[in-house]
Amino acid sequence: MPDQTLNRRTLLTGMGIGVAALAAGGLAGCGATATQQNDPQTNAGVTLPTFTPYQGLQPDLPENENGVLRGFFDFPAERPVSVPDVPGDGSTITAMTRIYSALPPGPGSNSYWAGLQEQLGASLDLQMVPDADYGQRFATTIAGNELPDIVSMVVGPDFPELLEARFTPLDEFLSGDAVQDYPNLAAIPTASWQSTVFNGKIFGLPVPRGAIRFYPYIRQDIFDAAGVSAEPGSFDELLETAKALTDPAQRRWAFGLSGQLLAMLRVIGGTPNVWAQEGGRLTHVNESEQYKQVIDDMITLWKAGVIHPDGFSGQFPFKEYFDAGTVAIQFDGYVGWSGYIRGATSPDFELGLMPLPQRDGDGAAAWHTGPPSFNPSPLAAIRKQDDPERTRSILRVLNWLAAPFGTQEYLYREFGEEGVDHTVEDGNPILTEQGRVNTGLPVGYLASGSPVLYEPGRAEDVEVQHAYQTDALADKVDNPVLGLFSNTDVSQGSSAERTFSDGVNAIILGRRPFSDLDQLITTWRSEAGDAMREEYEEQLQNQ
Repeated sequence: MPDQTLNRRTLLTGMGIGVAALAAGGLAGCGATATQQNDPQTNAGVTLPTFTPYQGLQPDLPENENGVLRGFFDFPAERPVSVPDVPGDGSTITAMTRIYSALPPGPGSNSYWAGLQEQLGASLDLQMVPDADYGQRFATTIAGNELPDIVSMVVGPDFPELLEARFTPLDEFLSGDAVQDYPNLAAIPTASWQSTVFNGKIFGLPVPRGAIRFYPYIRQDIFDAAGVSAEPGSFDELLETAKALTDPAQRRWAFGLSGQLLAMLRVIGGTPNVWAQEGGRLTHVNESEQYKQVIDDMITLWKAGVIHPDGFSGQFPFKEYFDAGTVAIQFDGYVGWSGYIRGATSPDFELGLMPLPQRDGDGAAAWHTGPPSFNPSPLAAIRKQDDPERTRSILRVLNWLAAPFGTQEYLYREFGEEGVDHTVEDGNPILTEQGRVNTGLPVGYLASGSPVLYEPGRAEDVEVQHAYQTDALADKVDNPVLGLFSNTDVSQGSSAERTFSDGVNAIILGRRPFSDLDQLITTWRSEAGDAMREEYEEQLQNQ
């Protein structure tokens, strides 16, 4: 294999909207082999880690086959140790991942960080990059010659070649029963590991996520004050609810960020969950008839004045506006529940969830499930190491970070030191103000255990979420191309989608006629859609 040094200028030219492209010259010698290997038959032959669920706890509310998460009302009084020995070897482990909050203090002034390093037996040198900048930083880091030990990956053009050239295959450490050396990694569900398989190898660790993906959050207190139901039975009822919630004089609108609203209306409108498969043929949401109705409904809502005037801005502070009561309905990630509760500034703040109806009132909408791994970075990869023992040491540290809910390791990772980072109320750890700052270290994007529903001291929140997931996931729609790789999708799909979305937004805002939608669809197909379809269909046929 020739020199694997990447050409920075070539890579950055191919980034699109923040995903890294490999320089053709730097990896030309190994690219063909990697591409040939990254096919469904080869990847299907991979022996994934043997799933061994953690048996230490009985949940108060069970999981089910539809993807409903386990629920716990309280933190267990008995907190078993899942990693009996200090996992690290005293060396420094470097890592890069994204962060969604302010940077926490460094280990010199953060007792939580210092304590975490002591428990890990390793110094953590973390590059914490704001989410908005992560694609750019990822690209420049890959283009350079000094990779961190662990990288939270961004799937981009020529991704299988990148993994083959710069990162460590983990099959000998994790495949089959080998994962039993790392019991917390063995407790990660099998479906989540699918996102780590390329070129017939396991190339990293997944960060597992629940099937529900999003919640339609509502300000229940605002709904109650307006005297409207939180369970609209159709789009028309949703429109009337939105009108009742909206009061520009009070700086309040029903909906905020347009992209979130569009995603919610896709569920209500019964569009494909990105792609739909029928008779061996794929149809993308953009080209579906249901999507045209969704855009018409967006126009109706915009004209009714129930969307915040700045909702189409890329700088819309949607979390802050929801907390302030400026926005009453928000379609956001399910993991955000705790953040909304902790960040609430109004004494009247009451969080709720809104069931989504079918557009024409024929019952509940079929839910669009999400991927079983954290979507922006579906795997954390370990760069090529000179010594397999170094890889094992890093995996032992990641195994500690993936400790299941209820263990001693989980308690420290999430809540830090008692009396400093958290207090205990009725047996539940409650973060202090200092703890909220100290524990903001984003190590959960490097390794994490199976997700559960738990809200410290708020058992009723767990019941609400579990009941919602049970109802919503009873009728669900999966994306049929999950786990497949389309180079066109990651190299040209984002640009084509951005052009398409910009045109659609112009139609919604009345700056272009609705009749332009057909031309936008045609352009999207020619720029990326048809090639993506062909690549995905070929893989589906060969599965």
